[in-house]
Amino acid sequence: MSSKNLYTCAVIALGLLIAAPSHAQRRSGPSWSAPKGLIGIHAGYLNPKDPEGGMLAGCRLGTMVDESVSIGIGFDLWHKIYRDEKEVADETRPDRNTKTYMTELEISDWAMPLTLEIAAKVPLARYMGYTVRGNIGYTFLWSKYSNYLENSSTNRRFGGICWQLGAGLYSEIGSRSTLVADLFYNSSEASSEVTKSKAGLPIFERVDLAGFGLRIGVILDMR
Repeated sequence: MSSKNLYTCAVIALGLLIAAPSHAQRRSGPSWSAPKGLIGIHAGYLNPKDPEGGMLAGCRLGTMVDESVSIGIGFDLWHKIYRDEKEVADETRPDRNTKTYMTELEISDWAMPLTLEIAAKVPLARYMGYTVRGNIGYTFLWSKYSNYLENSSTNRRFGGICWQLGAGLYSEIGSRSTLVADLFYNSSEASSEVTKSKAGLPIFERVDLAGFGLRIGVILDMR
């Protein structure tokens, strides 16, 4: 999924979100009571600037402030493997063609953002509407570099402040379950520990994890 397509979806989602208040039908009445807690489980895709895009999965623990606003703690796990491969053989068989590849370099990235989240929903109909959220926290990034030509392997750790903005749709699919899908923008720069060069100058590495993403999940009302 290209960044251009993700950006287009973000503009459409935000436009719908702005238009929602004029059509929203908010719930009211004494029968509503705030749930004790919420558990959200989601999966999706993040396309950051520096590493290649990869899949993500996560969860959220929170509580309702009122019928529209919730707060909680979010946890995500993003993973991507990059391999530098070269074709070394090509064999033709009666039933298939097979190619043999040699891996010279492999980079395995794991990112784990831990964030505080506030979310709000704007009802459009009785069981569905728009949702918007904001997150702020800290991203942990672990990278393993395996150079098979030199028979060497190194592990590197990165970290940095992160924030997210998301907008999407929700649909209540059960008495205590809600399906949510949103498009979000993730802003994060993770830096390595500061070391010194041979000249004694401080040096460090930085990975830009900023980019657009999509996620879909289910929120469970734990009343």
